[in-house]
Amino acid sequence: MTRQHLKEARKARGLTALALAERIGATEEHVYQVERGRYGTKPETAERWADALDMDPPVAFPEIFGQPVP
Repeated sequence: MTRQHLKEARKARGLTALALAERIGATEEHVYQVERGRYGTKPETAERWADALDMDPPVAFPEIFGQPVP
């Protein structure tokens, strides 16, 4: 499962993978691998990730937080 929406949100906010990694307390490689769907992430990191991208956690990571309510 790729998470193209995360990469697009990151780029739309003008963040590099390294800048996002610094904000969420992860490595640049972790950011790339999560965006490619190769790595998962812990709920705490997923929340920081969603916050850094101004996204609701269920939209950013539906597999962790469940589907958003329409």
